[in-house]
Amino acid sequence: MKTTKLIELERDRLALRDEAREILRELESETDTSKARELERKHDAAMRSLDENKLDIEEEQLSAADEALRLSRRPHSEGSCGGADDGASDFARAWGGEGRGEWVDEKGNAVRVLENTDRFSDTRQRGNALGDTVRAMITGARNDTERRALSEGTDSAGGYTVPTPLASWFIDRLRSQSVAVRAGARTVPMESQTLAIARLETDPTIGWRAENASIAEGDPTFGAVTLTAKSLAGILKVSRELMADSLNVGEMIENALAQTMALEMDRAAIWGSGSSNEPTGVVNTVGINTVSMGTNGAALTSYDDLIDAIYELHADNVPNPTAGVHHPRTGRELAKLKDADNNPLGVPAMVSNIPLLSTTAAPIDDTQGTANDASSIVYGDYRQMFLGMRESINIRILDQLYAGSGQIGILVHARMDVQLAQPKAFCELAGIIPPA
Repeated sequence: MKTTKLIELERDRLALRDEAREILRELESETDTSKARELERKHDAAMRSLDENKLDIEEEQLSAADEALRLSRRPHSEGSCGGADDGASDFARAWGGEGRGEWVDEKGNAVRVLENTDRFSDTRQRGNALGDTVRAMITGARNDTERRALSEGTDSAGGYTVPTPLASWFIDRLRSQSVAVRAGARTVPMESQTLAIARLETDPTIGWRAENASIAEGDPTFGAVTLTAKSLAGILKVSRELMADSLNVGEMIENALAQTMALEMDRAAIWGSGSSNEPTGVVNTVGINTVSMGTNGAALTSYDDLIDAIYELHADNVPNPTAGVHHPRTGRELAKLKDADNNPLGVPAMVSNIPLLSTTAAPIDDTQGTANDASSIVYGDYRQMFLGMRESINIRILDQLYAGSGQIGILVHARMDVQLAQPKAFCELAGIIPPA
């Protein structure tokens, strides 16, 4: 549902776009040099206003989405919830619990740990949109902001390192489209290639004692895991004509890059194999809980198996899983569950109180015995998932590779990794196959 502010911002965008087009039309027909320069300045100002309006819209969309997700997580709700809150109560935040905070490295430097509602970027540092900067790399800068961004980022090898404020804005956009982040995963900005974090392997032993009696002994077991920045890259092909003639091509490029990169980030974070230079995802991490649908998999016929998966987390003292993540195919089958009278099956509170988020990043071709079309639901306290992300993003324009077909390649390269602070805070319900 759109807020009043969002509707107003979208109306403003239409007016600003019309204004920019009108100035551009006047500029194309203007022969007087001084008047042309004045029109160029007006056009630059109009484009900056468009950029700022776009960022305002994105901020309002994120705020509205955060509020909707918070409201969706209510006790005894019916059916699957559409999102997740940030998983940290106001009480916990007030007393320094599992809310927002900082780590400190061995040199005493603060390391930010971002909850899913926090931002990489500083809202005071507004620059050009990433997509528009990419367009400027190919067709030339339209305004001072684009010219400054290009001059800051170009290197001798023909690549382009996106300026930090702009990269941060793009990472926030990527995170906003990530299901893992919406589920509660926390983001750790990485200043170097590696970052070590502690992992709790076993709980300490606590017991009652009589006067003068010995105290129960049992130390918690901690392990160390390392976030190691791995490369995530892709190529987007765009025609030269589209780059030159389309007013909104920058926005299209940015949307495409954010959506596809977020999808792959989610796949690796939850289902990544740990091989072929990709992160080890939740389901392949040693120590998580698992519940199987059977030797050869099975179709969902009730909510019993979901309850079993949630129970495994409760039994391991994970009282508040923040979300379960599955493929839309699984969501469809859950929505179709019916009782003996062919009425929609009621959702038990134990299930409905935990948001179920869907993503096409979830595989539907897993092998389970004789089945090769299995999928899974991965429940967990996603606050125990840490996404390490380098703020640097590199872009290269491949203007020769696809020249034969009149296209330009845009290669984008980012670096990130994932680690779990507590593997037992997750449970995979594996082997879900479609009904026969």
